[in-house]
Amino acid sequence: MFDKKSLIKKLLFWSIFTANLIFAYLLGYWGTIFGSSLAFLYFLVIIPIILSVFSVRLYESNRRIILKKEVLISVYFILNLLFAYLIGLYLPFMESIRRDFFPIFMLPMLAILNFVLIKRLQYYLDEEVKKPESEKEPLEEIKYDKPVIEYEDKKYIFSIESLLLLAIGAPLSAYLIYIFFDLEINYWLHEIVVKQTVYFLNLLFDMGVQATYSPIGKYHWSFTNIGSRSSIGFETFCTGVQAICVFAGVIIFAPHSQDKDTSRDIIWRKTKSLIISSVIFYAVNIIRMLIQIYLYYIGYAWDDIHYSISAASSFIAAIIVLLMHKWIPEFIISLIYAYSLIKQKITGRSKKK
Repeated sequence: MFDKKSLIKKLLFWSIFTANLIFAYLLGYWGTIFGSSLAFLYFLVIIPIILSVFSVRLYESNRRIILKKEVLISVYFILNLLFAYLIGLYLPFMESIRRDFFPIFMLPMLAILNFVLIKRLQYYLDEEVKKPESEKEPLEEIKYDKPVIEYEDKKYIFSIESLLLLAIGAPLSAYLIYIFFDLEINYWLHEIVVKQTVYFLNLLFDMGVQATYSPIGKYHWSFTNIGSRSSIGFETFCTGVQAICVFAGVIIFAPHSQDKDTSRDIIWRKTKSLIISSVIFYAVNIIRMLIQIYLYYIGYAWDDIHYSISAASSFIAAIIVLLMHKWIPEFIISLIYAYSLIKQKITGRSKKK
């Protein structure tokens, strides 16, 4: 049943948390711009942090969740605004002519995450007021005219439409997301990855490698001064974003079970999976490039190390699938479910004959 009052409350607090997020971003940006004369701006980030904690308490009103969950959800909100703060802090140091698209892309993503966190907070509140299982009146078991897969005391029933949407939407969205990141307006990502790689190369191996920017030609960013070796051009595929795109497509289009209890927290589980898998892929990609460029620096041929190490890093994808199954079992179960539907259809036709 649609709860208009609850939606208005969520949108109101989403506005408060998002305004606080933008405030944190501006503090970081102004702190870098006016740091020499207004250094105190760096320390004002404590204000949006306090406001976040206060807003969580205010949302709870007279209904309180357990302290552990309250601290956890407050930490999520704080981490979100600290990321916005770091974006503002880092932006003035960037060289890319399209650097302004960094906050233009990331801040709306963080704002969406704020809304997901508010829904999670509401989920915690609803859990507190739910009747204990023993007090609930026994409900008549719903009978379905299609297969039901039970896994960890949850029921998974999918519509044919949702399965088709997964089959079509996941690969299509993965391709479109990659095309989007391959646009020149998103070359700020190239700068971030290249500079972080250069930082760790020089920190760990003292190689003296440099990140060189040239906003013309195919490669806007390159690794230069790699000993006596030639420079290495950097393209979108080197960011590792293609792996993130594939998993993003699968996570976004993983079907929701028609059992309401099973799908009640699906948005939160999808969000958590998307963030954690993206962070892991990003970190693994940085490590991959550190190994490749160091081996290239000490004399190995680039073609010999580039493809072999890239292929080896795909092992991480298998680990991500296992992690994803922990939070979104819907993906693997939907494949089994599709097989069950096909099998049921074939068996049904055989019986008619």
